[in-house]
Amino acid sequence: MYKKIILSVVLFLGFTFIFSGCTFGNSNRQESNNKIKVAATIFPLYDIVKEIGGDKIDANLILPPGVSPHTFEVSTSQIKKMQGTKLFFVIGQNLDSWVGDISSSVSEAQTIDLSSIVKLQQLDENNSNHKSDKDGENKTGYDPHYWLSPQNAYFMAEEVMKQLVLLSPENENYFLGNYNNFVNKLQSKDIEWKEKIGDLKQKNIVVFHDAWGYFADHFGLTVVGTFEPFPGQEPTPQYLKELQVAVKDYNIKALFAEPQLSQDSIKTLAKDLGVDIKVLDPTGGVEGRMSYIEMMDFNVNNVYELLK
Repeated sequence: MYKKIILSVVLFLGFTFIFSGCTFGNSNRQESNNKIKVAATIFPLYDIVKEIGGDKIDANLILPPGVSPHTFEVSTSQIKKMQGTKLFFVIGQNLDSWVGDISSSVSEAQTIDLSSIVKLQQLDENNSNHKSDKDGENKTGYDPHYWLSPQNAYFMAEEVMKQLVLLSPENENYFLGNYNNFVNKLQSKDIEWKEKIGDLKQKNIVVFHDAWGYFADHFGLTVVGTFEPFPGQEPTPQYLKELQVAVKDYNIKALFAEPQLSQDSIKTLAKDLGVDIKVLDPTGGVEGRMSYIEMMDFNVNNVYELLK
């Protein structure tokens, strides 16, 4: 009698566990399926999207960390991975035009070009090297590296929030709360960064390529020279001669390289000029720069340590 009762209880508990487990598993899959699948082309934008979307979205980064957007090519596996994506957040201005190879193959996907909501800086039209990229494609005439200004990051975050709300209005309060948290964190750091750079007496820098105009303007720095007119485009002898003059005239102590691009040529120039090489990272996504704020903090600190 007692054995039958015990056996019944064991069987009951076993079936209960099995069915509850199945329900829990289905619930998890359903929760995952309910997340909005979105993608961002480069890490700084991807991090902002994650900050706003939180656990309501399934965010995907297209450009691998450590790879330059100027030299990147989309793979077949990435196209497959991005199927089902609802929103593609892009920088625009031809910086990440390769995203079209992916978005065009995803049905009902919408592409959000964030360059349309910021004030863009014009490139130097007097420099013919700025008029075309290394493949000869026409450029837009505007500098696409606008995310390197915290002021533009506020606009980017706001637009991301608005687009996510349009896609998922039931989560409006959630997205708005995340947006406010991100802006508050960034504003606090931005005050700290401006005070730090503001204490410097010498504010002239030489950078690897023409990507730091927005950063320089925001923090009151002056870019007196760039090593490469365009990423992957070797400078001419005349261009290098002018750069050497600028380095001496402005008493430049170091040239800023970028970790995503080869430093072989700039090492030779630095050795000839007797100056050091430091790093500015425009895209982050690696150890020590695993968020937009960490990346900007890294760059501000590197400039400060050189110029203080």
